[in-house]
Amino acid sequence: MDPVVGAGVLSAVPTAARLAFHQSLGTLTDDVNRTLEARPDLAGLIGVDNLDLMRDNHANHASFMDNVFFLGNFKLLARIVPWVYRVYTARGFSLDYFPVELQAWADAIGNRLPSHLSEPILNVYAWMIRHHGDFAEQARLPDAAATSPALSVDLGRFVGVFLEGDFKAAERLTKEALGESPELEEFYLWILDPVMREIGRLWEHSLVSSAQEHVASALVTRMMSVAYSRIDRGPTLGKRVVACSGPHEQHQIGAWMVSDLLEARGWDARLLGADPSPEGLLSLLDEFRPAVLALSVTVPFHLRDAAQLIESVRRRPGLEDLRIMVGGQAFAMDASLATAIGADGYAPDARSAALLAEGWWEEVQR
Repeated sequence: MDPVVGAGVLSAVPTAARLAFHQSLGTLTDDVNRTLEARPDLAGLIGVDNLDLMRDNHANHASFMDNVFFLGNFKLLARIVPWVYRVYTARGFSLDYFPVELQAWADAIGNRLPSHLSEPILNVYAWMIRHHGDFAEQARLPDAAATSPALSVDLGRFVGVFLEGDFKAAERLTKEALGESPELEEFYLWILDPVMREIGRLWEHSLVSSAQEHVASALVTRMMSVAYSRIDRGPTLGKRVVACSGPHEQHQIGAWMVSDLLEARGWDARLLGADPSPEGLLSLLDEFRPAVLALSVTVPFHLRDAAQLIESVRRRPGLEDLRIMVGGQAFAMDASLATAIGADGYAPDARSAALLAEGWWEEVQR
C-alpha cells in the first residue's frame, strides 16, 4: 500500500498534545538514545561506528515529528520516511533498526506524557510501525538521476569536476555546453541546479561524502560570483527584494540564485544568506522596505521555524503589503506547505521565483 494514500486515515494531533510533545523534545530524545544504546544488538541494528549518526537521527526525528504535528501534514511524513530509510541504510543501518527506533519513541512518549495527550501521538507511531514494510519497499525503489532541463549534456562529467572542485574544468565544460558568454539563467538552471541536485542524490545513497558535497557547493558559489560579475545590471526602477534562507538553514545557494536572477531583471536585492537571525531580518525589512521577501527552506524540520518567522513578519507594523514567497527542497514533495506556513506563493526554482516576483510587482503597478 502507498503510505501517502494511507496517511489519509490519520487525524490531526490536538494542540495540547502537540505542545506537550514540543516541550518534551529533549527529554524524549534522551530517553530514546538510552533505550537504543542499552540494546545488546545495537551494532547489528546501526552498523559499525554509527553511534553519533544514530543520535543525530534521533534529534532530527524529534524536530521533524514536531513539524509534522504542527502542520498536521501526514502526507509529508509518509513521503519523508522512505527517504530516511534510504539515507541511513546506505550508511550501514539495518532496516530492522527503524521499527525498533519507532517503538522506543512510542514507549518514551507513553512514559512521559499523560495518556490523554499521548494517545493521539501514539496513534501516529502505531501507524508508522504498521507501515514499516511499505516504507522499506518505497525506499528500495530506484530514483531517477538528475538531468539538465534543456541540454543534452553528460551531467556526470560536470558532477565529477564539481566534486573535485576543479574550477577550470567546470568553466571549460560550461563553455562547451552554453558557449563563451552563457545567459545567467541558463547557466544557473541548466548547469548548476541539476549538478547540485545530482550530487544531493548521490549523497543520499552514500556515494559521495559530505566533504565532497561541500567542495562542490563551494565551487558552485565561486562560479556564481564569476558569472554574476559579467552581467550588465540595469536601473532598479524601485523594485526591491530580500532573499535569504530560513532560520537554522545552512543551505544558501537557492536564495543566492533568486537574488542574482532578480537583480539581472532590474531588482535591487539584498541577500542575507544562510540562517539569518529573525531580529536582523526584521530590522532589514523595516529599513529596506522591499516589495518581496524570498525565503528558501531545504530541510523539512525547519518548516515550523519558517512559519514562525513569517508570522513575525506579518505582525510587523509597516510590512502589511510585503509579499512572501518560499522555495527549496522542503516544499518539493508538497507545494501546499507554502500556504500552510503562511507564504503568499511557492516557486520550484529560481526562474519561477523571478517570474512570480515580477508578476506581483506588475499587480502593484496597475
